[in-house]
This record gives sequence, C-alpha cells and structure tokens, in this order.
Amino acid sequence: MSNAIMILGEVLGDVFPEQTIIGGAPYNVARHCHAFGLEVHLLTAVGKDALGERIVAEMQDCGLSIAGVQESDSLPSGQVMVHLGAHGHRFEILDQQAYDDLQWPPVQALTKQHPPRLVYIGSLALRHAPMQALADQWLKMCTATVFCDINLRAPWYDAHSLRQVLQAADILKINHEELPEVCALVGLPVSSDINDLARQLLMVFGLSEVFVTCGEQGSFWLDAYGNGFRAPPMKLQSPFVDSVGAGDAYTAVVIRGLLAGWSRQTMLTRAAWFAASICGIRGAVPAQAGFYDDFL
Repeated sequence: MSNAIMILGEVLGDVFPEQTIIGGAPYNVARHCHAFGLEVHLLTAVGKDALGERIVAEMQDCGLSIAGVQESDSLPSGQVMVHLGAHGHRFEILDQQAYDDLQWPPVQALTKQHPPRLVYIGSLALRHAPMQALADQWLKMCTATVFCDINLRAPWYDAHSLRQVLQAADILKINHEELPEVCALVGLPVSSDINDLARQLLMVFGLSEVFVTCGEQGSFWLDAYGNGFRAPPMKLQSPFVDSVGAGDAYTAVVIRGLLAGWSRQTMLTRAAWFAASICGIRGAVPAQAGFYDDFL
C-alpha cells in the first residue's frame, strides 16, 4: 500500500529582527515526514519574489517534492512578523498571502497522480472562504485518512472554519490550551477536565481518535471506543532553546506511526521524544539531516 501523504497549508517566512526562517506548521510537518522516509507532497503556494525562490530552493535542497507548490500571480510569499518583547514574542500573521491563493486544477491533477494514504490539513490554511471551498472539494475527492491539526492563530479562526476542520477530520491533534477555546467556539459545554473536553469533540464530530499535547505535562490519546493512554513528558537531552515547532514534530511522528501501524503507546512515547529534541534547537526544523539519525 502507498505511504504517500499530502499536506495542505501554508509555507511562510518567520521574519525575526535578525533573520528570516522558513516555517509554517504544514511545511514543518512535511519536512519531518520526508526525513522519516515518507513520500510527501505539500500543496501550497509562494509568490513571485525572493522569499518564494528561497522556499522552493530549501525544499529542493532537502529533497522535498515541489510538485504541489504553486506560484501566485498576485500575492506575495507568506510572512509572519515576529515582534520580540520583554515578555516573549508576538506573532503578526499577515493577510492576503500566496498560500491563501491555491488554485484547484493543479491540486486535483496531483491528487489523481499520487493518491494519498493520509492527508493533513492545518486550521490556518482555511482562514478565507476560497481556501475553505478548495479544501472541501479536495477532501471529497480523497479517500484517505484525514488528519487535522488545530493551530489557533488570532485573528485567523472562527466557529465556521473550526467546524469545517472538525467535520472533515478522522484524527485530530490539538493542544491542552486550545481545547477549551475550540469547545466554547463550537458551542460545547466547557469544563476544567480536558479529558472530558477531548471526549466531547470525539463524540460530537465523529472522530476516530484524538491526540492532545499538554506541554510539560506530556500528552494523551483517546479513541471512539473508549480507549485511552497518557504518556509522561520526556526529559530534555540538551539545554532548552525554544519550543517553536515542537507540536509539529509531535504530529510528524504520529503520522509516521499511523502509517507504520505502531501501537498508540509507542507513538506517544516516540512523538514526545522527538518533540523534546526539537526544543533543543533554534526553530522548528534541524539545519542538518544528521539530526534525524537517532529517530530513524
């Protein structure tokens, strides 16, 4: 059976005062999954600009397919302005970026050419109606397992876009801080018990399973049959640098495990280990391919 996966969503430049780092949750997940040996197609768009050229070059350098990368005629490559302050950093996610401008015919053609076994969709990609419509069309043509990752990025989410993601999903990944907010937005009762909140989402939206990351408290998993498993946090092997992309690292290992048929206990343990390791480097993806050797 094919191990191909397709990932729909943003690739962008995180613009720090001193440098610009290529990122975006779907891009980070694509990079990791490719490094783990999966066939990955990222469905996204860049602008006709220097940043777009840099994104495509970086993908080619690491061996990631660029077959799904479109070029927008009218919009610039995605950017997030990172404002550093005394109390951490604030992200300003710019509007009307190339990844908002994906066109259907190339998406349809590539999906027919490489029928995926699993598709990933992030919630930021669905911030505007045209992309919501494209995602609907795409998910209707895919027979694959649908993995959805909730990333709440103000002001780019609302009840409508979250419902679309949740209704499309077979498998959901969300963090413990986003869980109460998502439940409130979609009209579910909110309690202080995050296990209860996760179970509500599972039942109301007909999900098969939910993965919830809880930062320093580890993570847990629930399925539609009443099974559950909690994994403790991993101790960091190297000094903490930042937590950027830790959730994406976790997601990539879960996807790898789903395709390989790992037990959920194995999946959660390995995902936590890899996410903790990413906290020991600057940014979301390692600069050197050798970083992955321990995880292969």
